[in-house]
Amino acid sequence: MKRKVVWMGWMIALISAIVVAQPMPVTHSQFQAVHPDGSSSFDDWGPWQVTLEGILLNSPEEWLDPTADPKIQPWYMGGQWEIFIQGEGDDHAATGCWMGQNYANGPGTKSYSNEEWLAEICRLNRDPATGYVFRPGDRVRVTGTYLFYGGKLNINENHKADPTFDFTMELVTPQAGLPQPEVVPLSLIKNENNLDIFDPNRASGGEYYQCRRIRIPAVTITDPENWGVNKTITISDGQGRTLPVVLAIGQGIKRFPCPKGTIDVIGILDQKAPSSSRLKEGYRLYVFNYDGNGLVLGDSGYSRGNLPGDINHDFVVDLSDFAELAQQWLRSRAGLYGCDEGGE
Repeated sequence: MKRKVVWMGWMIALISAIVVAQPMPVTHSQFQAVHPDGSSSFDDWGPWQVTLEGILLNSPEEWLDPTADPKIQPWYMGGQWEIFIQGEGDDHAATGCWMGQNYANGPGTKSYSNEEWLAEICRLNRDPATGYVFRPGDRVRVTGTYLFYGGKLNINENHKADPTFDFTMELVTPQAGLPQPEVVPLSLIKNENNLDIFDPNRASGGEYYQCRRIRIPAVTITDPENWGVNKTITISDGQGRTLPVVLAIGQGIKRFPCPKGTIDVIGILDQKAPSSSRLKEGYRLYVFNYDGNGLVLGDSGYSRGNLPGDINHDFVVDLSDFAELAQQWLRSRAGLYGCDEGGE
């Protein structure tokens, strides 16, 4: 009898552990809740894994370079991959999902080999049930562990190259459509002293728009000399308010000149707090690509001309297109090409 009771006790403990380990479905708003000092309140009690749903906002290879590089150097991550998922309806929040190759160069103890890294991002770029390659505008479901960084919670692998910490992404609805960017003047992000507006209730200021797709109207670029891929420029509303804009690695940023005059800017508002004691600061805008239209810094995703050979989108196929093609000849994109063979 005693042995049976002990056995039942072990079974109850095991079942309880399994139940506790199950991912918890949460909204982005619940997940991103903060304390008055800007630290995560969800992290105080949250489960080991969560499940979030929303609209995929970006192609990761336009933001961070996924190319495998195992170089050993402090804080050098090699290949990186990050997406942003925006909540829908009343779930006015969003979340980033990040992973890197060389965790051992930072806070981790083990990095991915080139082959392991390529297998990881090949997996994340495709729906596991259908093989569908994810695209911006898809409605997706992400399940994984998380860490607090720079003022927000991110889905990630806890900097561990261990399958136990893998996060997953599943397709819910293909091509559900990108959300219309919310029009957000700089006055809703910065106060009259050009300081970040922080609301711990996340009903206004940078927290309200964090990781979401927004449109900042009627600004100018004050430092066009800084234009280029992986560079940061500054926009101003002419009333003393400014905001950093991080330009990613989309080909249009390299191809087209910096827009002039008064423009709108469409991107994703991010936060990277300068330190753990300043978690109410550090908001900035990410722009992943530019289509060269001259009036709105961003990429509409729609091109004109319908000429397959018009690589630079200037409405004529000529030697400049050939030069760009020659420069990129036989390059491939890690995580998208050659995944059936396990590599690029």
